[in-house]
Amino acid sequence: MVVGALLVSTAALAAFLIVTGAGGTPQQSIVISRRPLVAGERLDNTTLATKTVERKTANSLHGFTSVDELAGAVALAPIGEGELVQRSAVLTGGPAGPTREFSFPIDRDRALNGDLRPGERVDVLATYGSGSDAMTTVLARDASVIRIADQKSGALGSSGKLIITLALASADQLLDAAHAAQVASITVVRSTLAGNTIGTRSSTTGPLARASAGR
Repeated sequence: MVVGALLVSTAALAAFLIVTGAGGTPQQSIVISRRPLVAGERLDNTTLATKTVERKTANSLHGFTSVDELAGAVALAPIGEGELVQRSAVLTGGPAGPTREFSFPIDRDRALNGDLRPGERVDVLATYGSGSDAMTTVLARDASVIRIADQKSGALGSSGKLIITLALASADQLLDAAHAAQVASITVVRSTLAGNTIGTRSSTTGPLARASAGR
């Protein structure tokens, strides 16, 4: 009976040490990267892991305590292997469901002069034609920015255009965007902070075209 009681006590002590740490200090999980991550990379349980540290240390780091908190998040900056995933280095709330990624060139002045970061959301507009006959339509709303980079022009460096990669929600959006990239002028508008302020129209034409249509 004494031996049995000793075994139970030893097991209980071992369990306590696992939970609180060898010194009896309360422990807490923090989220770290499994491997080097690049800006624009989507985060999930294949790229992230947890590490146990003292709770006091975890609280001072202000990181994440669970991989589930980062489902669908996007890295805003490179994160080294084994590094703490800091809140300032990720954008949470990205699309967790299936998406289709599409890249296209765009003039800087039609993409906020490149002032976009991976994980931000944009509305995508396409203008077909020119002058009074032009028509602008919405290709996608709240598309997530995956990557953005300067388009290279041989040895001369930047061409003045950007290459932007977006996550599109449907095959129809992808088809429309691919067509527009060839025949239309595309504009992206930051919608990260737009909330639920969605307009009632999905297209517009010039005033002369509207007047002609109303005759």
